[in-house]
Amino acid sequence: MMGFPKLKDQDDYLLYLQNNNYSLQTIHNYARDLCIFATFLHFRNVKFSDVKKKDINTFKGYLVAGEHLKDLDRFREKYVGKVDAERVSEQEALRGDLRHVKFESDVKTPSNLEEKVVKREATFESKFLSDVYSKVYGTLGKYSKPLNSSARKNEGLDPRSINRMLSALRSFLKFRISWDLEIPMPPDAIEMMKTEKRIKKVAPFEELVRLIESPMLFERDERVALRNRCMLEMLISTGMRISELISMNLEQISEDGKLYIMGKGKKERSVFLTTRALDWLNKYLTVRLKYAFLDRNEEEQPVEMEEILLENSDEKGRETSGVSSLNLEIFDKGNRKYIKLVENYRKSGLLNKFDSPALFIPFSGVRAKKPNSRLSTNYFQERIAIYRRKLGIQIPTSAHSLRHGFATYLAEQGASPVALQVLLGHESLNTTTRYVHASEKFAEETVKKNHPLK
Repeated sequence: MMGFPKLKDQDDYLLYLQNNNYSLQTIHNYARDLCIFATFLHFRNVKFSDVKKKDINTFKGYLVAGEHLKDLDRFREKYVGKVDAERVSEQEALRGDLRHVKFESDVKTPSNLEEKVVKREATFESKFLSDVYSKVYGTLGKYSKPLNSSARKNEGLDPRSINRMLSALRSFLKFRISWDLEIPMPPDAIEMMKTEKRIKKVAPFEELVRLIESPMLFERDERVALRNRCMLEMLISTGMRISELISMNLEQISEDGKLYIMGKGKKERSVFLTTRALDWLNKYLTVRLKYAFLDRNEEEQPVEMEEILLENSDEKGRETSGVSSLNLEIFDKGNRKYIKLVENYRKSGLLNKFDSPALFIPFSGVRAKKPNSRLSTNYFQERIAIYRRKLGIQIPTSAHSLRHGFATYLAEQGASPVALQVLLGHESLNTTTRYVHASEKFAEETVKKNHPLK
């Protein structure tokens, strides 16, 4: 099998990123973007060493028109062949799991197969590169009609997506400079596209509160309702990114509400849970700790189930079921019992024996039955979108909107931009001020107070 085109020394660049502790997602994104640029050059017979500014300008129009999708499909049809349906499912193909894929070009003769293996080993110099390109190839072009129609759009990319690709190319050129390799042009010669500058909108505070509380209204499964409510409370309490929240482990929580999290660029920072968020975290742990070990009965889990059932029962001692029958607003506020319990498990080493270290886990589906299970980012974003639609909130609201709301409303209460910079994990204060310097509330008050024609 011949892989998709790659730029010269691209493998060295990806290994360089890995050795400098870049996240795997970032490396996947850079590999994909560089492969697309290499595909563009391949079908236009342009060598990377001969790339000119005119080629970069043409590349922008190429992406805007969506021509890259056609070229990727052409390449796949020509070199990849058809997937053996008996050995790999369409789901595996779409997500890039090519370990069991059988290609038509690989079944001609034994000698041909040996030659392909040698070439493949020469291309993938390590398991790391093999895994990266396996995922990248699965996301470039398509094998067949996507199961999810939104996974493949006919139109081209927007300016922000194109700038992301140009940024990857710039980074690759900087790498070549640092390694004393030849470059066709300086990185700064690649100009970014102009993007629309829209006002950063955040829903009114009252609507954000309704959104945070909505899982208790819309979720039928009390475990899911409690988990999602806790997650939303933690987002608005700390201003965390959704990726930071999803990646949180049980061992990170503490009774005082101070959390150390790893943010973008592998930079650790501290955030702080409010009393309200701590209350919901403590309540959620009564459910989470029931799923410490997948292969044990409830009575074998590390939490006394009688106590949990008693807390979730009515005054007559009957066990309740369903969110509507659980008055979860009435619980011992300020109680840290289960947070303390997790801290004790951490000190004793019991947390290390849990099937999954994750704080937030799925309770149903295939993922829930696997060790090291963790809730997915896409799932949670989709649930937030559903809550927003059901509540009729007009302003588009996502997990990032809660981060934006955290910064905006703290600023309106007089919080220092420098303090917000630390809490949000921004490297530059300019990034922080984009959240808070143009508060619409202040602008509206200024007009009402000072306009001469009241």
